[in-house]
Amino acid sequence: MVLHHSGLHMTLNLNNRILTTLTLWFWAFTVHAGQVGNITYSGNGYYTIGIGKMLSGTHVNVENYNCPCLISDYAQAAVYDGRSSLQWKPDSKLGVQGTASNKGVSLTTQIVARGASGSADLEWLYGNYDLNDKMSIQLGRKRLPMFYYSDVQDIGFALPWTHLPPGLYGWEAVNYNGVNVRYQDHWERWTSTANLLAGSESNNNSGYWKIYNGRQSRSNINWSNIWGGDLTLSKDWHETRLVYIQSNTQENLVSGEWNPNTQSYTLASSVIYPLAKQQIYGLTFKADYHNWLFHSEIVQIDHPGLNYKDHAQLLALGYHYEQWQPIFTWGRYKGTAVNNGLLPGVQPWNYSQDVQQTVSISIRYDVTATSDLKVQFDSETDHSDPGYSPNYGNARLLTFTYDRVF
Repeated sequence: MVLHHSGLHMTLNLNNRILTTLTLWFWAFTVHAGQVGNITYSGNGYYTIGIGKMLSGTHVNVENYNCPCLISDYAQAAVYDGRSSLQWKPDSKLGVQGTASNKGVSLTTQIVARGASGSADLEWLYGNYDLNDKMSIQLGRKRLPMFYYSDVQDIGFALPWTHLPPGLYGWEAVNYNGVNVRYQDHWERWTSTANLLAGSESNNNSGYWKIYNGRQSRSNINWSNIWGGDLTLSKDWHETRLVYIQSNTQENLVSGEWNPNTQSYTLASSVIYPLAKQQIYGLTFKADYHNWLFHSEIVQIDHPGLNYKDHAQLLALGYHYEQWQPIFTWGRYKGTAVNNGLLPGVQPWNYSQDVQQTVSISIRYDVTATSDLKVQFDSETDHSDPGYSPNYGNARLLTFTYDRVF
């Protein structure tokens, strides 16, 4: 299987390092330059310094994680675990971005270094061409717009939380390589933004599947035939967003599954799961009225043929008071499955539920126009069926972050 051939891994890793190095040089130039000839350059960046302390929860070893555990970012395998010391890696990150433009044509590139992964990754690299004052076409690597905060999910200053609510903002792919057509217009007092996209994505060491297969596991994922779009309508103090995306997906579990009895991975050879289709539906309603904030977001992911569905939602209510912004957030994830024997090496079973509920209290203080301090308490309760695996149990976490853009 060429997907996990060692030579291909070396090529992919080498290409990523080269592009990351070029991006850093590009950003270093653009952040200091304004214009050279007809080309305009600009650069900016952001960082988050995060510290967390696990307060209490279910003490258990799950998939080689010493819990209680709370996952702050599924895609990056950012996990606060049961250690007694302060933890800084899950939410700390540094990102830089540079753009060069000339007469309606631009090139944008961005890399993000995360404490969770211990590496710097290329997140954005795309060209943009303005067809007219309302429509543009973009080609390259971009964020997959599954969620409301997808485009700014790494920019702590743009978020009301220390980390995004994990029950909803967690999936195996966050980027795609392809084409996007963007349209913006005004209809009387309404502002509309629409995107249509098509492309693909692959990852030869998925952070998401480390959560389910073990800390030291390695899984390759491939999303093919991605297409869909999103539509945002806003007027005065409220905003509504709709999204639909579908693709074919496949996972290749290279390392095998973690066996807690032998403290090792059980399979010597890789397991290639069936190619499956997924359909993603999303709905967001957001309001900012007389200092009151309200955010409601729902995502439903169907897997036709695999008898599996994911459903996640969140409700958040906050208030602006001078430089302060407290916010209360309730989130819930529910996954239901019936295994009909399609998965290799897994016996059929009837019905299972993965249900998690998270309640968060966050307080943000704007230090300056470009920086903030936040403190957040998360209480996560696991209501999954006893036979569901992995079952991480309950967790209560306290986190502090300092966010800045520059």
